[in-house]
Amino acid sequence: MTPEIVGAGGSPGGPGGPGGPDAEADADVPALARMRRYTTWALVGIVAGYVFLVAGQSRSLWSLAAMLGVGAMVCWQCLYWEHGAPRVLAVATLAVSYAMYCVVVGNHASPIGGVAFALSVGLVVSSPAFAQWSWTLLGVALAVLPAVLIRADGGYIALVVAMIAGSVAMFRVNRFGFGLYLEIDQARRTTAELAVVRERYRIAADLHDIQGQALHVSRLKLRLADQLLADDPGLARAQVREAEQLIADAIAETRRLAYGQRRLTFAGELANSESLIRAAGIELDVAGTVPVGHRLDELFGLVVREATTNLLRHAQAEQVVITIGADSVRIVNDGATEDARALSGLARLGERFAAAGGTLTTSRAGETFTTAARAGLDLTASTETAP
Repeated sequence: MTPEIVGAGGSPGGPGGPGGPDAEADADVPALARMRRYTTWALVGIVAGYVFLVAGQSRSLWSLAAMLGVGAMVCWQCLYWEHGAPRVLAVATLAVSYAMYCVVVGNHASPIGGVAFALSVGLVVSSPAFAQWSWTLLGVALAVLPAVLIRADGGYIALVVAMIAGSVAMFRVNRFGFGLYLEIDQARRTTAELAVVRERYRIAADLHDIQGQALHVSRLKLRLADQLLADDPGLARAQVREAEQLIADAIAETRRLAYGQRRLTFAGELANSESLIRAAGIELDVAGTVPVGHRLDELFGLVVREATTNLLRHAQAEQVVITIGADSVRIVNDGATEDARALSGLARLGERFAAAGGTLTTSRAGETFTTAARAGLDLTASTETAP
């Protein structure tokens, strides 16, 4: 199927023309604008070359002038190949070139002398408004009619049909190729837009985790400070200072995130989670050491971060156990609640683990909630040594 190039015919200053809105819309896409100009002027050059080649065989000054004049009209029509020429121009070019073609055939000359008519027909029937094959058949019939009237032989008629077919094929193949280029360009732009969306989502997720964790623990500490204020002002002030430090750390992390200076690592996220969990008054036990240079280092860090965020916001844990293996991490907390929300963040991480050849699973047994991530066997060959 020929890719569709949407548009409407117009004058040079109107829709579809060289200086119309389509050109303005593509002004911010230099590659597409260059491709459009290249295609247009390449076609004009090819058409002009055909015309000059045929005109060079003229036997009189009158026929040479007529051929060049009609050729100039076809070249003008060619400028509008993408969306179709204005109807006045298209009809005038078809009429004048057909009259010349009839004169050529009437003089029993080679039908190649009427190539301008074939080129004009090809331009018209390859435009969106006349893309149906019935219009092509009509063009062939008009070309064959004069040859039949002069009782031309089969070879002459075959040459006429071949001339029209070749012109139509040239312009349709050109349109098909340009349509493919438009699809590729659109795919490129879509990919670029998706990359921007992914980056925005990554920053939003990082911002949510950085500030969400710190603010949640700070709220708990400030609440505790309020309760201790009357009985133990010193301990209350200590809780306030810890909350202040958490907020200051969150501000610093946010600044590093905004300037692209924050790099997510398994070790860094584990250290941050340890600090937040213990600051929230939750008992924490960490078993194992972080593998160095693991291919899924960032994903493991994201699992620890997301699991920490979930247990601080949605659970009522008293104890958390983090177990680290050479190719795995497991987080268990004892505070799962009945009204816990759907863990959409872990679900998205599960998709990323699957794409990387690993697995991420969650399970619940009573009040115990377990998050386990494991790398695939094919990804673990170089995880126990530094790169």
